[in-house]
Amino acid sequence: MLTPEEKAERKRQAAEKAKEKAKERARKLRVVHEAGKTEHLEAVKKLSKDIMDVMGTLDPRGARILVDAYYAIQDQRIINHNQTFSAMEGPHATEPHAAVAYLCNQFETLEKELRKALQNYAQKQLLGRWAMSITGIGPVISAGLLAHLDPQQITTAGKLWRFAGLDPTQNWLGKEGSEKCLKDLLKKDPDLESAIFRAAKIIGCQVHTLRRLATTDNKGQPKKLTKDTLQKAMAKRPWNARLKVLCWKIGESFVKVAGNKNDIYGRYYKERKVLETDNNAEHMYADQAKAELERRRYGSNETREAYEQGLLPDGRIHARAKRYAVKMFLAHYQQVAHFITFNRLGPRPWIIEHGGHADEIAPPNMEMIPGMKEAWIREGRGGLTDTAAGM
Repeated sequence: MLTPEEKAERKRQAAEKAKEKAKERARKLRVVHEAGKTEHLEAVKKLSKDIMDVMGTLDPRGARILVDAYYAIQDQRIINHNQTFSAMEGPHATEPHAAVAYLCNQFETLEKELRKALQNYAQKQLLGRWAMSITGIGPVISAGLLAHLDPQQITTAGKLWRFAGLDPTQNWLGKEGSEKCLKDLLKKDPDLESAIFRAAKIIGCQVHTLRRLATTDNKGQPKKLTKDTLQKAMAKRPWNARLKVLCWKIGESFVKVAGNKNDIYGRYYKERKVLETDNNAEHMYADQAKAELERRRYGSNETREAYEQGLLPDGRIHARAKRYAVKMFLAHYQQVAHFITFNRLGPRPWIIEHGGHADEIAPPNMEMIPGMKEAWIREGRGGLTDTAAGM
């Protein structure tokens, strides 16, 4: 494994290389913009003020469509730019054709217009404005959270974490896994109702959720509980895949803003990473490292060397720290959403209420939510940072 000095030098070289690459990319982008300016091709129309004004009436389903479209267009814009820039390099380098540059420019315009529309949507809701007050949470992520999360349903932080796929006790069985699992369960007890309880524990979901999936169709109409309907319910992914991707993006954003003076959750990431690194050095994750080696075959690389030494690789430590920061933000998001919806504070986290922990951290920027800070202080919840206290 690399020494700390070697890692630092490699990091420095990578930073210098990234800086030069960014300069060259900016130059090429200016060339593409100029090449795409032609009167023979009609530009994409920008969203009208009338559409922007009614973004507040957009329902969650429409918002999800726009958020998905934004990221799809962003991905395609990046692909187009990379392909265009690649053609501008090497011995056969050429300037971008007007049609190619036009395509790049139009995707860029669409991306910007969708971002403005989603910002308008998020800005018209108090919860959206609170989310955007957090460094690292922009309009698209804020709109995505509003579109995917119903405060009436996510009444605790734990429910939100499970819905976002951040509960480590969850297990996605899939088709083959659910077939095998149900077969084993019914061997011990053929009663389907009993199997629902045991299967829910294995999957890591609520019993009533699994029963609902097994006894209702896609239109919400009741259907008979059978071995087939239960197996199909068990095979379903126990979290929202798009929300999980959104949470990954949130984590990456927090890492990027960790040096910002107004940052909150990036600091939690950095502090947690120090703790995780120390725990790893003490071989506190040796069992996980052993299990990973047994679960998957690795070639001769740094990852395998780390596992063989009873350590988690750097990437796993980074992911653990990032996930901690994201879960902290989501817990605060749930508290704010709960207060806005029900005009009262939500329940304390389980670990605070029942697990013996006393260090609850208050959501930041509570002064944006009328009455929330006062309610927090009145109930003696504690954990008020300068930001949370509105100082």
